[in-house]
Amino acid sequence: MNRKRHVYPSLVWVTALVVILLAVGLSLVLFFVRAPYQGYAGEDVVVSIAPRTPSMTIFAVLEERGVLRDARLGMIALKIFHRGKTLKAGEYRFTGARTPEQVVLALVAGDVVTYRITVPEGFTAEEVFTLFASQGFSTMRDYEALFRKPGEFEGLPKDAPTLEGFLFPDTFTITRSMGAREILGAMTRQFARRLPEGFEQKAREQGMSVLEATTLASLVEKETAVAAERPIVSGVYRNRLRKGMLLQCDPTTIYALKRLGTWRGSLARSELAVDEPYNTYVRQGLPPGPICNPGIASLRAAIAPADVPFLYFVAAGDGSHLFSADYEEQQRNAARYHEARRAARAMTP
Repeated sequence: MNRKRHVYPSLVWVTALVVILLAVGLSLVLFFVRAPYQGYAGEDVVVSIAPRTPSMTIFAVLEERGVLRDARLGMIALKIFHRGKTLKAGEYRFTGARTPEQVVLALVAGDVVTYRITVPEGFTAEEVFTLFASQGFSTMRDYEALFRKPGEFEGLPKDAPTLEGFLFPDTFTITRSMGAREILGAMTRQFARRLPEGFEQKAREQGMSVLEATTLASLVEKETAVAAERPIVSGVYRNRLRKGMLLQCDPTTIYALKRLGTWRGSLARSELAVDEPYNTYVRQGLPPGPICNPGIASLRAAIAPADVPFLYFVAAGDGSHLFSADYEEQQRNAARYHEARRAARAMTP
């Protein structure tokens, strides 16, 4: 009986000791889970997490990069505070000392680094692809594989031959985890959203489809950067189309030469005769599709051309153009332009 009485107090003490040790251990774990830590030099560190990376591997990488004191603390924080949640892939920037709890919260929320990329008006699709690919957002091969598949993107004309013309120039917020399809999808959706009100109906009133109106807008975009001239240039091309005249738009010939891989940086007179569908010096009417990605002003000009008698225009040498209604006046304007160029060259050392 005495032996039994002696056993019971011992069990109580052992149980109490275990409870105390567990409590101390749990307190230590919670302390380290909520203790800020920075093991890297500098103000911040950027860590990329690939899709489908196991959680423990992610935490091991974060330990290696100095974001976590111990990878196991990340796993504990995940199980305690975010049980059942997954860590999202992407590029993360960690600034200053952070607790494992804070690190895990950022990964669960997908608080990835974002970038703002501005696509200028008038960029060709190739220039758009180069802009993104040069900064590590997917590859040229990925973009080019989608270029001739406009049917895979919503809101585009069914007769569009490529994505050219429908990659709306704007500022886009993107992340490293976005692929070529997501980026191009954001641009084509922006095209559909930003089209001028009543664009399709007004295009029909002008005798054009959405594709044709967008194509005309791309010619306007490439011909002039002067906002007030855009409706006039549009009016000139509409006049030439009505009269059955060749459009004779230099930018279309340049685009044709780029398609052929023979563009050398300057347009020779002999190249105006190249037989290519996009060359409006030899092919009647509008080209098969846009030659660049026009901005909102050029899109508006395409469906609201100025009511002008002009059939011709030539550069004035200062970014603007001289317009004329007959060929003789066009020749005089062209002569003035070339004379101004010769004078400028003569004054240049």
